Amino acid sequence: MRPALYTIPSSAPFAVALARGLLARAKEPEALAQMRILLPTRRSCLALRDAFLAATGGKPLLLPRMIPLGDVDEDELSLSEAGGMDAAGLPPAIAPLHRQLLLARLVLAWSRAHSRREGGAMTPDQAVRLAGELARLLDQVQTERLGFDALETLVPEDYARHWQITLDFLAILKHHWPRMLKREGALDPSERRNRLLDAQSDAWEKKPPASPVVAAGSTGSIPATARLMQVVAGL
Repeated sequence: MRPALYTIPSSAPFAVALARGLLARAKEPEALAQMRILLPTRRSCLALRDAFLAATGGKPLLLPRMIPLGDVDEDELSLSEAGGMDAAGLPPAIAPLHRQLLLARLVLAWSRAHSRREGGAMTPDQAVRLAGELARLLDQVQTERLGFDALETLVPEDYARHWQITLDFLAILKHHWPRMLKREGALDPSERRNRLLDAQSDAWEKKPPASPVVAAGSTGSIPATARLMQVVAGL
């Protein structure tokens, strides 16, 4: 079966064109309410909601379920039709501030150990700022489904000593952070999002939903999102 793909011209206002197209396809208000629309962000969900109101002149309307793929949770994906989410038993996502403070604790411990050899331990506020950078790196690596296993092979021997300090520092993410995260009983937000999207893809591949699903406005730059879009296009 050929994938069901549609385009909106770049000259057209995206949310407005999407709302009008969905209204035309639904024909009946009840049919619109049964649709599930996957969008890139919460902001795009709000834009589509406003576009529906504008397209109907503000008339009361049962809207479709609009799900932001960039910030999903179980309630929004709701696998009840296809099963699986309760069985997945995913730990919660760790709070960003809590993660940064835990990483800062690891950074300070590394700094104190390193200062005994090199001198000059960092201050707590420096550790907190550096922990924020580590958290962003962690999110990027997990979003792209990469890892830290190949770090030792990235830099030529000419830079061995300088790179060794960096490798020693990044061991915080490679070795120490996974153990601390396990003790917290939580997942990094990006990893949890990947698992939720994978669970949804698996469920819809095994048992397609009875109601229409539309993925709109996403470039599929996140691998887990790209896979879900591929599944939706083949429903």
